[in-house]
Amino acid sequence: MPKSEKNRRRKSHAERERIRRKKDASGASYTSAQSGTAHQHRGPKIGPVDGSGFGADRRADMGTASALIGACVERCKPCQASLADKVLRGDRLVVASLAGSVYSLLPSPGPICSPATERFHAVARSARSGDGRDVLAAVEALSAEDLEALLEDTLDMWTAVAAPRPAPEPVGPAAGSDAEAEPDEVPLHFTALSGTAYLMSAGTDQLLSTEDLAELPRLAERLAAAGTPVVCFLCDQPIDVTAEPEVHIGLSARTVDVDGMKLDTVQPVWTHPACGRTRIWPWPELMAERQRRGLPVAAEDRQPDRVPRQGARNADYTHFSLARNPGGGMVPLVLVEPGEPDECGAEGYLAARLSEGFKRVDLTRGQPFPVLDGWHLRCERGRMVSVMRAGAGAWYRQEGGYATPGPWRQAARDQRTALLLVVPAGTVGDRSGDPWLEAVNRAARAGHLLGGLVSVRGSLS
Repeated sequence: MPKSEKNRRRKSHAERERIRRKKDASGASYTSAQSGTAHQHRGPKIGPVDGSGFGADRRADMGTASALIGACVERCKPCQASLADKVLRGDRLVVASLAGSVYSLLPSPGPICSPATERFHAVARSARSGDGRDVLAAVEALSAEDLEALLEDTLDMWTAVAAPRPAPEPVGPAAGSDAEAEPDEVPLHFTALSGTAYLMSAGTDQLLSTEDLAELPRLAERLAAAGTPVVCFLCDQPIDVTAEPEVHIGLSARTVDVDGMKLDTVQPVWTHPACGRTRIWPWPELMAERQRRGLPVAAEDRQPDRVPRQGARNADYTHFSLARNPGGGMVPLVLVEPGEPDECGAEGYLAARLSEGFKRVDLTRGQPFPVLDGWHLRCERGRMVSVMRAGAGAWYRQEGGYATPGPWRQAARDQRTALLLVVPAGTVGDRSGDPWLEAVNRAARAGHLLGGLVSVRGSLS
């Protein structure tokens, strides 16, 4: 090899190493590091933490944690992902300090948090003032998924404190007004002129149009004005929409027989906040819940007592592939199909996923893939170990992880995003090649293919 070529390669390698060191130090993407535009986010200035208060003989550098909070405040997702990975791989004293300083002061961990955070809150609240040994021990005992869930919840708290307070803005069109939502933006939270807030379940925008959703709060107001209030489905008591600070609206899908024809219908499910969180209900499950609460149910809607399943469960089916991203390039795809059917069948499975925020997906029309905010895949050494949901911890977990194909990992490294798809049990199964794709497209045509783009975190090699 000519000497000039050796020098060029040596120089190129040195340059890559310099960029890698800069990337690791800043948490920026490779492109940002290469161009010298590594992001700087305004976060709280947190000085080094003396570990003696936690029973540790070391100090923790909180610089990366400060930058991470700043990235969360300014909603910079690339920096959030890279900085969060650095914090999770680093000294757990950092997470213990961040989480302990918040949850030791709060009387409760909050209404929406992961089970790991609930357990940590109990430890933090019971720890003696100034003695963080139990706090650090609790963090060091967490699994990788639970540590990530605790960090996510803690960042939500820090972001709420550190974020600037903007001037209040309307959260949705007022009931009875002619305000319109932005194109392709489905409002899930309406505020009426009376001050009542109408909170709608995730997934309602997949079953009803924006116009129909906006009409539901107006319908409630008109019924109240006429002296016929809406009734809570889970207690059969009226909902006073002129006095309640918040009203929940879910949906229930069912098939009805009209003159011998089967028609798919969707109806609103009104509930008091105290009666349960708003969600998408399959009709049999809604009726079973009314039975459980001792509420009347029509004879034709009564549900049999559920018998616990005996014996070993069938294994879930997980498939890795690639999909052409309408926005350009190839995106890694992972499809998850449960091994066992939902107690309420495919409708029950889809209702649960819609309530969690999954969107309908069609791989054939060239439309942009929907995005699942707050979701990501966790990989370790190139194996997918879990699907994480902000505030809820691990939504899906595989002990030891699933081996991923080389092209899938390369696409994940390039995109740092994956297309997560879910289908009801028995939809696709163990197929490969064209039959597999045909089965997926058939599920999409039936409205049974749900998912969206999620971030990819962890190590891919």
